[in-house]
Amino acid sequence: MQFNELFLKTMSSMGLKKCFGIIGGEAEAISFDEAFGIRFYLTRHEFAAGIMADVAGRLTGMPHMCWATFGPGLTNMATGVCSAMLDRSPMVACSAQIPRPQIRFNLTHQCIDNVGLMTSITKSSQQLEKAEELVSHVQSALQHTLDGLPGPAYLSIPLDLLKTEVPDRKALDILQAVQPLTRRKKAKPARADIIRAAQCITHATHPMIVIGNQVIRDGSQASVCRFSQQINAPIICSLAAKGAVPDDHPQFLTAANKYLDGVYRTPVLHELFEGVDLMILIGYDFGEDLKPALWGNDKPTLVINSVDVPMDDIFQPDILCLGDITRSLDQLTHYALPKREWLASHQRLKPFFDKRRPASQPDTATDIPGIVAAVSTALGRDGIFCSDVGLHKQYAGLLATTYQENRFLCSNVCGSFGFGLPAAMAAQICYPETRVIAFCGDGGFHSTSQELETLVRYSLPVVIVVLSDSAFGLIKYYQNLNGSEPQRHLTEFGPVDFTLLANANGVSATKVLDIADFPDALEKAFQTRQPHLIEIPVKYDYNLLQHIA
Repeated sequence: MQFNELFLKTMSSMGLKKCFGIIGGEAEAISFDEAFGIRFYLTRHEFAAGIMADVAGRLTGMPHMCWATFGPGLTNMATGVCSAMLDRSPMVACSAQIPRPQIRFNLTHQCIDNVGLMTSITKSSQQLEKAEELVSHVQSALQHTLDGLPGPAYLSIPLDLLKTEVPDRKALDILQAVQPLTRRKKAKPARADIIRAAQCITHATHPMIVIGNQVIRDGSQASVCRFSQQINAPIICSLAAKGAVPDDHPQFLTAANKYLDGVYRTPVLHELFEGVDLMILIGYDFGEDLKPALWGNDKPTLVINSVDVPMDDIFQPDILCLGDITRSLDQLTHYALPKREWLASHQRLKPFFDKRRPASQPDTATDIPGIVAAVSTALGRDGIFCSDVGLHKQYAGLLATTYQENRFLCSNVCGSFGFGLPAAMAAQICYPETRVIAFCGDGGFHSTSQELETLVRYSLPVVIVVLSDSAFGLIKYYQNLNGSEPQRHLTEFGPVDFTLLANANGVSATKVLDIADFPDALEKAFQTRQPHLIEIPVKYDYNLLQHIA
């Protein structure tokens, strides 16, 4: 048996059934034959392959595979791997390496230090050197993707090793040595920590719960809801945790980040946190951009998490309760914790946030909140909203209604431009019967628009919404913060007719000039069960902060 076949059979035996990527010069030595148990999805760019593996890992909780050739193939894929690292997605990234006798880093054609390059953006980075290492290295790599904070592992495979013949008896022994991946049980919380947490909660008059994505990864949503109702605490979440508590849950207020005031065009952040005397951070991850600076860094904090994410001098909670989140919350509910009254400010904010509409809307700007609301309506309670990075992401993340976990996806900690379309493709592959939208600005979309053809080739009925303003909108927003005239040559570019681009790739398309026509266009697009692009020319309000009194 050739090593490449043995490698693929080993990966399949460990549960990997899909691989996204592009093969290069190693094509002579590796064949992603479905007979080996893995389906290969050919992308147009390695970045897209990395994002697809990242998102498939998020949605399923199990590692997915992406593949690139040596040299530039791997460097192209590296951003997708970095996305999985920072956004905590299990993934195994693999690439070929040139033949071992020829390896001279940065000297031989397309030869770089693969393992060194990937070390800082993976949990495990190693190169296979011989067949006997296959099970130990692959087993170790894949287990790393699930243990602790999930993330990517990387494997480099030299071309000559891929072509090596492995005796059938040895190959069979290797395959029989494969062990299925296991999710290690989370540690039990220490009783002393539970007691301290209970005392802290008892002494608080107006606690607030903040949830991060670890709540979703640990499946602790129901326990969070029970706990919040017991103490009657309001809940906010990071964009990464949208849907962990349904938007229509009586305890839920809003997703939050530093853009909240600007998107709602009123100073809600001060009202949100003023008077709160305990922040209960459950499954919290500092990188998800819901930072203590928002509540002034001056409130007592209790962190309940299954994984320690030490931030040293950047953020230190007053009380840290580590261990299985569900077990911790369930143990806390056994204490006679007081049920508190909501602050008057939270009682006012609840119906305001439930409307998901800003306090005002300038006549000169496009109704982006209305567009987001139409998308939410079309998706219903179980559709998947995949947002690219840009100013539109902040509207989408803060205003979209989300009722289930992993139904709003964006590049959170990494903030990777071009995320939207490949994320939507992965979501549609994982949930073929579910409505999926890629919500993109024209800047981010055009950085991965070559994947339109991939949509057609795999018959993925993703609906793409492109908000077109011929500019990097979020950068223009930042330029405007200092009050000076924006430098347009740094942010603006020529117009593109994205409907024609879609048609050229075999995707049907609609251009919507009147927002009133958008809901109908969206519903018609979904009814076709074919990939469809809707372009909407928009004009952003870049003076969001000036609308705040």
